[in-house]
Amino acid sequence: FHDTVEALQADLDPWLVHYNTERPHLGYRNMGRWPIETVRSFVSQEG
Repeated sequence: FHDTVEALQADLDPWLVHYNTERPHLGYRNMGRWPIETVRSFVSQEG
């Protein structure tokens, strides 16, 4: 357990980076891409 919000955030930050940029997602919108790739694709289409 964490004693402070800051301690919790320090543990969550690396996990969020891994989750969003280092592993593919199999959902139909991501089609095996990393979530950050899906976001970048959407942003480039919106232009």
